[in-house]
Amino acid sequence: MTVKIGIIGMSSKYPILDKHPKWTFADKFTLHQFFQKHVSGKTLHLCSGKTTLADAINVDIKQYSTLNVQADMFKLPFRGNCFDTVISDPPYKLAYDKRHLFVSEILRVIKKRTGSKIVLKLDFIPYFRDFGLKELYVYQGKRYWANVSLLLVFEYMHKSEPLPLLER
Repeated sequence: MTVKIGIIGMSSKYPILDKHPKWTFADKFTLHQFFQKHVSGKTLHLCSGKTTLADAINVDIKQYSTLNVQADMFKLPFRGNCFDTVISDPPYKLAYDKRHLFVSEILRVIKKRTGSKIVLKLDFIPYFRDFGLKELYVYQGKRYWANVSLLLVFEYMHKSEPLPLLER
Protein backbone atom coordinates (compact mmCIF):
# COMPACT_ATOMS: atom_id res chain seq x y z
CA MET A 1 0.00 0.00 0.00
CA THR A 2 1.14 3.53 -0.60
CA VAL A 3 0.95 6.59 1.60
CA LYS A 4 -0.55 9.80 0.21
CA ILE A 5 1.93 12.65 0.77
CA GLY A 6 1.32 16.37 0.28
CA ILE A 7 2.16 19.88 1.47
CA ILE A 8 -0.34 22.26 3.07
CA GLY A 9 0.34 25.88 3.89
CA MET A 10 2.41 28.06 1.64
CA SER A 11 1.05 27.43 -1.84
CA SER A 12 -1.62 28.89 -4.10
CA LYS A 13 -3.74 25.76 -3.65
CA TYR A 14 -3.76 26.10 0.15
CA PRO A 15 -3.76 29.80 1.10
CA ILE A 16 -1.45 30.99 3.84
CA LEU A 17 -2.94 31.46 7.27
CA ASP A 18 -4.44 34.70 8.50
CA LYS A 19 -3.72 35.97 12.01
CA HIS A 20 -5.75 33.95 14.49
CA PRO A 21 -5.94 33.45 18.27
CA LYS A 22 -3.96 30.63 19.80
CA TRP A 23 -5.62 27.23 19.29
CA THR A 24 -8.17 28.66 16.84
CA PHE A 25 -7.91 28.14 13.10
CA ALA A 26 -8.58 30.70 10.36
CA ASP A 27 -11.62 30.40 8.07
CA LYS A 28 -9.74 29.55 4.84
CA PHE A 29 -8.70 26.03 3.87
CA THR A 30 -6.42 25.39 6.79
CA LEU A 31 -6.13 23.01 9.67
CA HIS A 32 -9.75 23.40 10.69
CA GLN A 33 -11.04 22.21 7.32
CA PHE A 34 -8.40 19.47 7.15
CA PHE A 35 -9.57 18.10 10.49
CA GLN A 36 -13.28 18.71 9.83
CA LYS A 37 -13.22 16.63 6.64
CA HIS A 38 -11.97 13.66 8.69
CA VAL A 39 -14.82 13.73 11.23
CA SER A 40 -16.52 10.37 10.74
CA GLY A 41 -18.82 8.44 13.06
CA LYS A 42 -18.42 9.10 16.77
CA THR A 43 -15.43 11.48 16.81
CA LEU A 44 -13.21 12.65 19.66
CA HIS A 45 -11.51 16.02 19.10
CA LEU A 46 -8.75 15.87 21.67
CA CYS A 47 -6.81 19.00 22.76
CA SER A 48 -9.39 21.14 20.97
CA GLY A 49 -8.63 24.44 22.68
CA LYS A 50 -11.00 27.11 21.32
CA THR A 51 -11.57 25.25 18.06
CA THR A 52 -14.83 23.37 17.63
CA LEU A 53 -15.29 20.57 15.12
CA ALA A 54 -18.91 19.99 14.15
CA ASP A 55 -20.30 16.55 15.05
CA ALA A 56 -17.34 15.83 17.36
CA ILE A 57 -16.87 15.68 21.12
CA ASN A 58 -14.48 18.60 21.76
CA VAL A 59 -12.17 17.98 24.75
CA ASP A 60 -9.43 20.08 26.35
CA ILE A 61 -7.81 20.37 29.77
CA LYS A 62 -8.63 24.10 29.95
CA GLN A 63 -12.20 25.31 30.26
CA TYR A 64 -13.41 27.02 27.09
CA SER A 65 -17.00 27.82 26.14
CA THR A 66 -16.55 25.67 23.01
CA LEU A 67 -15.83 22.48 24.95
CA ASN A 68 -18.15 19.54 25.38
CA VAL A 69 -15.90 17.90 28.01
CA GLN A 70 -13.04 19.22 30.14
CA ALA A 71 -10.45 16.48 30.66
CA ASP A 72 -6.76 15.60 30.72
CA MET A 73 -5.56 14.01 27.44
CA PHE A 74 -3.65 11.40 29.46
CA LYS A 75 -6.71 10.34 31.53
CA LEU A 76 -9.82 10.58 29.39
CA PRO A 77 -13.22 10.01 31.05
CA PHE A 78 -14.46 7.68 28.30
CA ARG A 79 -14.77 3.93 28.21
CA GLY A 80 -12.46 1.98 25.93
CA ASN A 81 -13.20 1.30 22.25
CA CYS A 82 -15.89 3.98 21.95
CA PHE A 83 -14.71 6.34 19.16
CA ASP A 84 -14.61 5.74 15.40
CA THR A 85 -12.25 8.67 14.86
CA VAL A 86 -9.78 10.51 17.10
CA ILE A 87 -8.51 13.91 15.97
CA SER A 88 -5.88 15.84 17.90
CA ASP A 89 -3.58 18.83 17.69
CA PRO A 90 -1.78 18.46 21.02
CA PRO A 91 0.44 21.16 22.51
CA TYR A 92 3.47 21.92 20.39
CA LYS A 93 6.53 19.97 21.44
CA LEU A 94 4.76 17.27 23.44
CA ALA A 95 7.40 16.10 25.93
CA TYR A 96 9.24 13.02 24.73
CA ASP A 97 8.55 11.10 27.94
CA LYS A 98 4.78 11.80 27.63
CA ARG A 99 4.33 10.69 24.01
CA HIS A 100 3.72 7.03 24.83
CA LEU A 101 1.00 8.05 27.31
CA PHE A 102 -0.71 10.14 24.62
CA VAL A 103 -0.58 7.24 22.14
CA SER A 104 -1.76 4.70 24.75
CA GLU A 105 -4.79 6.78 25.68
CA ILE A 106 -5.79 7.22 22.03
CA LEU A 107 -5.43 3.47 21.47
CA ARG A 108 -7.56 2.81 24.54
CA VAL A 109 -10.56 4.90 23.35
CA ILE A 110 -10.50 4.20 19.59
CA LYS A 111 -12.47 1.31 18.11
CA LYS A 112 -10.36 -1.37 16.49
CA ARG A 113 -12.41 -1.92 13.35
CA THR A 114 -12.33 -1.16 9.64
CA GLY A 115 -12.84 2.54 8.99
CA SER A 116 -11.46 3.75 12.34
CA LYS A 117 -9.05 6.70 11.93
CA ILE A 118 -6.54 8.65 13.99
CA VAL A 119 -5.81 12.14 12.61
CA LEU A 120 -3.02 14.16 14.22
CA LYS A 121 -0.88 17.28 13.89
CA LEU A 122 2.50 16.51 15.45
CA ASP A 123 6.22 17.12 15.20
CA PHE A 124 6.95 13.37 15.41
CA ILE A 125 5.52 10.19 13.88
CA PRO A 126 3.98 7.90 16.50
CA TYR A 127 3.43 4.17 16.27
CA PHE A 128 -0.11 2.84 16.65
CA ARG A 129 -0.39 -0.94 16.73
CA ASP A 130 -2.87 -2.14 14.08
CA PHE A 131 -3.11 1.34 12.51
CA GLY A 132 -1.10 2.17 9.41
CA LEU A 133 -0.13 5.57 8.09
CA LYS A 134 -2.42 6.38 5.16
CA GLU A 135 -1.79 10.09 4.58
CA LEU A 136 1.09 12.40 5.49
CA TYR A 137 1.19 16.14 4.85
CA VAL A 138 3.85 18.66 5.72
CA TYR A 139 2.16 21.75 7.13
CA GLN A 140 3.89 25.11 7.27
CA GLY A 141 2.05 28.04 8.73
CA LYS A 142 2.07 31.65 7.74
CA ARG A 143 5.71 32.41 6.97
CA TYR A 144 8.87 31.06 5.47
CA TRP A 145 11.50 29.77 7.89
CA ALA A 146 8.78 28.74 10.33
CA ASN A 147 8.76 25.29 11.88
CA VAL A 148 6.69 22.68 10.11
CA SER A 149 4.27 20.12 11.49
CA LEU A 150 3.19 16.76 10.20
CA LEU A 151 -0.48 16.10 9.50
CA LEU A 152 -0.91 12.36 9.87
CA VAL A 153 -3.87 10.11 9.05
CA PHE A 154 -3.71 6.57 10.40
CA GLU A 155 -6.33 3.99 9.50
CA TYR A 156 -7.10 0.69 11.16
CA MET A 157 -5.48 -2.27 9.41
CA HIS A 158 -4.04 -0.06 6.64
CA LYS A 159 -0.77 -1.67 5.63
CA SER A 160 1.94 0.89 4.95
CA GLU A 161 5.54 -0.02 4.41
CA PRO A 162 8.44 2.44 4.40
CA LEU A 163 10.34 2.81 1.16
CA PRO A 164 14.14 2.99 1.19
CA LEU A 165 15.57 6.46 0.55
CA LEU A 166 18.28 5.12 -1.70
CA GLU A 167 18.11 2.01 -3.75
CA ARG A 168 21.39 0.16 -4.12
